[in-house]
Amino acid sequence: MKKITATLLLFTAGISECFSQNLHFQKNEIGSSVSIHSKILNESRELLIYSPKQANDRRIKFPFIYLLDAEALFLMTVSAVKFMNGGSSMPRMPEAYIVGLVNTNRSRDMPVPQEIDKTNGASNFYDFITREIIPYINKNYTTGGLNILAGHSQGALFATYAALRDPKLFQFVIAMDAPIEVSKSVEQLYAKNFPESCGLKYASIKSLYGWSNNFKVENSCVHFKQVTLENETHETMPYKGIYEGLKYLFNDYLPPVKDWPLQNFKDYYNTLAKKYQVEYPIPSSVLLESAKQNIAQLEKAKAMELISENNSLYGPGELSQQLLKKADAIINLPDKRISFSLSQPPPDEEAIKPFLGIWKGTIKVPGGTDVDIQWEIKKLNGKYRMESEIMRQFKLIADFLYINENQELVWGRKHEGGGIYISIGRLSDKGILLTGTEDLIGFDFPAGMPAFKLNTFEFRKQ
Repeated sequence: MKKITATLLLFTAGISECFSQNLHFQKNEIGSSVSIHSKILNESRELLIYSPKQANDRRIKFPFIYLLDAEALFLMTVSAVKFMNGGSSMPRMPEAYIVGLVNTNRSRDMPVPQEIDKTNGASNFYDFITREIIPYINKNYTTGGLNILAGHSQGALFATYAALRDPKLFQFVIAMDAPIEVSKSVEQLYAKNFPESCGLKYASIKSLYGWSNNFKVENSCVHFKQVTLENETHETMPYKGIYEGLKYLFNDYLPPVKDWPLQNFKDYYNTLAKKYQVEYPIPSSVLLESAKQNIAQLEKAKAMELISENNSLYGPGELSQQLLKKADAIINLPDKRISFSLSQPPPDEEAIKPFLGIWKGTIKVPGGTDVDIQWEIKKLNGKYRMESEIMRQFKLIADFLYINENQELVWGRKHEGGGIYISIGRLSDKGILLTGTEDLIGFDFPAGMPAFKLNTFEFRKQ
């Protein structure tokens, strides 16, 4: 009993006051504050609301992140969402609203595991969110249908409780250090209820608490994953936890190919829109990044179509106008070897057999630095692929791999600035040595830049 009491103190102490003073000072810079009187709880509650930059675009129906413990988690959640939208060339998640619920009586609303089903606190708080907060949001904002519930510690336990009560209302959950395993009866009950929650996508981010090793969900149509954060405490883990949770929930948002033609992007985002129950056009950054890639590959028509779509959706901007000039100036035709190599089917079992396994060697770079490489060809999910490790640091997966008419191994990857690196290797008589060349084709070298010189390589089978 003493052990349980000591454990509970770690999360009943709470995190709700950690950033309250700074948040109150800064919140108007990143969002707005709304006060709502709750008839269910018989008190006024504060909501912190972050609106995406395209909030006024009525064509878009955004996901809504309902965030518990907002006085502690609001700033870091806004930061994570903004980073995942603008921290790289292509967004990792859709833009989203964040609705933060500021606590008044945390332990009443989000009880500890041993009390969550013994009091009316969690049930009343659930009714407050579902019957008062969500209707208010639906009335005042353009919503789609994807609701994400996120919380830490007791908030994570409540988020799990709420999602299992109605997985159609809360389809995505981020539970950070949810103390579920503290109560075996609660853990068993939740494991039993998960299979009935079809459509739920659940991210358990763990530092101290989460599922135990005995947690098993049989025949479940739920997508769930537990990620363990190293070198974090129960109090410090939310900063990384919210990012890891969003990354898992939207792990299929980033298109697998950067240089698709327009129709491929339309099909991809239409599929995601149905899956996420939201509506939004293809992000501008995706259209322009693809246009940039196609310009580098001299694919004028594809680039012009992507830029035109961007300008019709978002209006012409400085970047789109720059890319338009570059695309319009293209006079050369794309190198057909690029589309040929990228469209080749993966090799069959008999053809690839001599090349299977691990190989080590060196690429000799004329006038440059030679590069040590180890690579392996193996079968994964029914297809053969090549994984390379360069200078014992960088890991790459070949974008294409096939056997040509001369029974040579051909592989390569896309160059970020356009074109492809293509390697062609020939086996020695004993089948243990692979020699050949590496070339860069389809890249439009800027004026004054020296042309790419053919690299040579020699790999030995391990």
